[in-house]
Amino acid sequence: MFTIFVGLTPFVFITLLGFLFGRFKIFDLSHAKILNLFLYYVAVPALIIKFVAQSEIGQIDLKQIISYFLMQSICGIFTFIIASKYFKRPIPESIIWALTVALSNHVTLLLPISQIYFSEEVVTQVTSIILVDGVILLSLIAFFLELATKRNVQLIIFIKNIILNPMILSILIGVFLFVFNFKIYDSPIEYTLSTLALCVSPVGLFAIGIILSFHTDNVINKLTASISILKLLVSPLVLLLIGYVIFDAGLPQKIPGAFFVSVAPCGVTSIVLCSAYNVNPQNIIKAIFISTFASIGTIFFTIKYLSVV
Repeated sequence: MFTIFVGLTPFVFITLLGFLFGRFKIFDLSHAKILNLFLYYVAVPALIIKFVAQSEIGQIDLKQIISYFLMQSICGIFTFIIASKYFKRPIPESIIWALTVALSNHVTLLLPISQIYFSEEVVTQVTSIILVDGVILLSLIAFFLELATKRNVQLIIFIKNIILNPMILSILIGVFLFVFNFKIYDSPIEYTLSTLALCVSPVGLFAIGIILSFHTDNVINKLTASISILKLLVSPLVLLLIGYVIFDAGLPQKIPGAFFVSVAPCGVTSIVLCSAYNVNPQNIIKAIFISTFASIGTIFFTIKYLSVV
């Protein structure tokens, strides 16, 4: 137990470090934006290219991916209804709230942790879910946001924007390298990709800390508390129920990768979409704040449980 706690402390301390640097005005939101742009356009694509190019398709467990995607759909739709009908939030904001619950902070937080504590097979399932989120979930959310804001959704332009999305483009590059059997092991390309990939977790967590430091007033309210509960407690239970009903896999150890992702905090992609669609991000940032620190407990106990079964 102590070993798990010690292993998680760097992720907590890096976030707190970013929080302190933001609190003392050494870094501000413009600096956090630059760090996130570096992650979005450079570091995360490098991580994805490296994984896809070196992946083993046979290791991908479809029952985990399907169970997780169904859970995301159910929880996302439920969140949209709660946000729009009960909390009376505008449609674009409600869509982003749905994404906040459906999408975990898996790239900057869970993937590095999974590489420390779990087998390569579990890491593969975690990364597969990340890829599915990048291709399907974010594309759907972008489409619905375009419709909700009454922009002219031209199919060709929409498809072009999706393909040129850095995450999706990196998946396509990785698939190209994999299909045509390009060997990048022990090459300058692999060393470059690996070095950039190592930046994802510390830079991402530091940026989250900076952002959170500017939104600490009235953090816990009905909306932010409800979203955090949906993300950290309801989502894993829905996942287990789906796994049990469809695949007879209703225990965490039967779908370890999917379950581990489900106990993670809200993803920070929602903040980026708030800027793009003129949605006030304050409550969304507060929900991320709550779920990030509360997830220390859910992640800790999940690692402990899965490591002893």
